[in-house]
Amino acid sequence: MQLVDTFKASLDPSVFKLYRRYLYSRYKATDELAQPEVVHEKAKERLLKMAEKFRQNAHYFEPGEQLTVQIKAHELSGPVGVAAGFDKNCDALEPMSYVFGFLNPGSVLKDPRAGNPQRPKSQGTVRIAVDDEREAIVNAQGYPHKGLDYAVRKLEKFREGPKGNAKILLNFSGITEDYTEDAVLDSCSEIIRKTLPYVDFGFEENRTSPNTDFNKVLETPEFTKKMIDLMNSRVPSNMIKASKISPYNALVPLDEERRSKLESIRAFYENGGDAIVIGNTRPVGTSSVVGVKKFSRGIAGESGRPLFPYMLKLVEDAHKAFPDLPIIACGGIFSGEDAWKAYEKGATLVSLYTALTFYGFGVVREIHQVLKKKLGDQTLQDFLDKRDGHH
Repeated sequence: MQLVDTFKASLDPSVFKLYRRYLYSRYKATDELAQPEVVHEKAKERLLKMAEKFRQNAHYFEPGEQLTVQIKAHELSGPVGVAAGFDKNCDALEPMSYVFGFLNPGSVLKDPRAGNPQRPKSQGTVRIAVDDEREAIVNAQGYPHKGLDYAVRKLEKFREGPKGNAKILLNFSGITEDYTEDAVLDSCSEIIRKTLPYVDFGFEENRTSPNTDFNKVLETPEFTKKMIDLMNSRVPSNMIKASKISPYNALVPLDEERRSKLESIRAFYENGGDAIVIGNTRPVGTSSVVGVKKFSRGIAGESGRPLFPYMLKLVEDAHKAFPDLPIIACGGIFSGEDAWKAYEKGATLVSLYTALTFYGFGVVREIHQVLKKKLGDQTLQDFLDKRDGHH
């Protein structure tokens, strides 16, 4: 089937850049949402309307048997996923299921949450900004979410309707308005219980957002042990239990930071964790954010192309320390060459977010093509097995 109209804009990065420019020219900030948030929601609305075209043209994104990846008891049709944050409320699962090997919706929260306050239209205060020159996004949203019940309805609809081959790795956070460890654990337990019937790959716990101060209390090996104990008791043994780990703050990380991250990974892995996700955001000061006079917070999370070397270094260190632990590399991957570098350093899967907002879903096809070229006659699974000494 010939690709036409706005569907083509989702596949051709050069055309998508024009479409993105059109969206920004048409949709402005409101008093609830900054302009990038408005544009993202409008783009998702269009994505949902194009679900049937994605279904009809799923072959365009088909990775083929060469890129099939096995993790635990799960065989994924492709190695590229969409990262948490892109589809916080599980709204756009169907069209993306025809594109990716796995979906990472969330972060799902137990209770509805507005996130950090802003008044972008009347007062000029924003919680998210886009740096087009550096291809980066600075985000201080603070976990806005429509709540668990809303997400469950969307997951149920996805399970019962048409879909592609992508499996769901649900990202969740236990953050509530009651900032205690017990409240976080209780919230996580409820999220897993209610979403379990609709999840077919696994669960990814998230304590990495720099936009919620209480996360700093939770990012310790001691609380990591509590979290994996909870997941062991709630998540079936055939499913993946994953933990999101924020990337390094410096390209040459301090010994203390390296030790702290590896200790948390060890606590998760040695107590039953199955995989880690190297997070796609790192804290930065917002005073120098281009084009923004008033940011809602002094510290926010930066994602996008500048994050890539920070993510890559942690992938390398984590793989050296735990060579049998699957790693999902996420942060600054914009091309097939980026994805291959992540595989060389120790990644098992890769996932995207910011690259999709700048270049569209055509990036996924390009990554597939480059990986196949790099692999030559071998499969991706053969490469992983040889790299990790499993042959």
